[in-house]
Amino acid sequence: MFVKYKTDKGLTVLLEPIDSVVSISLGLWVQAGSRHETPNEEGYAHFVEHMLFKGTEKYSAKEIAQIVDRVGGQHNAATNREYTCYYINVISDYFESSIELLAEMYYRSLFDEGELEKEKKVIIEEIRMYDDTPDELIHDIFMSSMLSSHPLGHSILGTTDSVQDVSREDIIGFFNEYYHNDNTIFVVAGKFKECEAVSLVEKYFSERLGNPSVNHSSDSSSPIRIYRTHIERDLEQIHFCIGTDGLNKSDDDRWALYILSTLLGGSMSSRLFQSVREREGLCYSIYSFHSTYTDNGVFGIYCGTSPDNYNRSLELIITECEKLLRNGITEQEIADVKAYMKGNLALGLESTEVRMSHLAVNEMAYGRYFSFKDIVEKIDNVTIDDFKRVCNRIFKDKRFAVASIGRLKEIDNKELYLQH
Repeated sequence: MFVKYKTDKGLTVLLEPIDSVVSISLGLWVQAGSRHETPNEEGYAHFVEHMLFKGTEKYSAKEIAQIVDRVGGQHNAATNREYTCYYINVISDYFESSIELLAEMYYRSLFDEGELEKEKKVIIEEIRMYDDTPDELIHDIFMSSMLSSHPLGHSILGTTDSVQDVSREDIIGFFNEYYHNDNTIFVVAGKFKECEAVSLVEKYFSERLGNPSVNHSSDSSSPIRIYRTHIERDLEQIHFCIGTDGLNKSDDDRWALYILSTLLGGSMSSRLFQSVREREGLCYSIYSFHSTYTDNGVFGIYCGTSPDNYNRSLELIITECEKLLRNGITEQEIADVKAYMKGNLALGLESTEVRMSHLAVNEMAYGRYFSFKDIVEKIDNVTIDDFKRVCNRIFKDKRFAVASIGRLKEIDNKELYLQH
């Protein structure tokens, strides 16, 4: 049973009681991410996320960690390009203490000057760690190439300089602009009673935070595309992403694109995995992905391979995309992909954290609830004609962008299109 309501203080609340589990997942989702940052604010959304763990009027940073750790729970947060989530997973006995902690962090974080200066060092180390992880860093390089000059294109973590230069006033200013009840969703999924949840929300989220009259507008300008980007590094592998425009969150063709991405590089039986890894042994990791946002999307393929195998791997990727564009998909393939997607979704939704996230993301993107049955129906309704149309939208007459990091003897800057 799904319940949605808005408190008299403007907070949207989503509840999904699940009697068959013993755990509960609580999430506080704020629609503030890196795309909401101006050029001189890079990394602010992520910095705010860190500071909400660094002490409140009631709890020190250590006590915030201990409250969840001492009951064997999980407590963390994540900053996305379009939102930030704070979540707690515990057994249901600790529902009240968990909701009280999230409310305390939301309403009464101190943003202590000393903690902020220490956290600068922590985040700079996080940036350095990420910089030393090329299979993750390449995705940032790729997004920067695909969405250059657009807020979606810059790093969520910010830069060493932007983090070093941030002040307490800067962080509080960003917090005050985006953290308010009308811009926040509180979600609970797991073992609890609806009446209990409503009562606890009323008890702990009874205040109004922020000014709902502030108009938060994201930059909707068209990004600039950089079609070839290479970062020379002394690495054993070339890590690269190749891709083109995807679809935005509200595009009806997104279901067919999910099928396309799954068939191409979403599993061990996918065309890219079988072609590049299994048949020719050129890589360990290869997959396709689709990053979807409010106003645009990016479709891409990642591969990590040795410098000697780079050109051949790229050739095989292009070949598999060309085959899809030219020949489409068989009835058996589309049936197999649909079965894989539905089974994968069903297994994922056994996790209360996944259920909680599922509720929040659908509310932010579509303003509605999608049940398992609803999603299965969307998947089943995709036809081969839908698949062909999406193949044409993604691949036909589209120039591909390539971003790479590693050691390349020669960088090929020729324009890259599919042959069809």
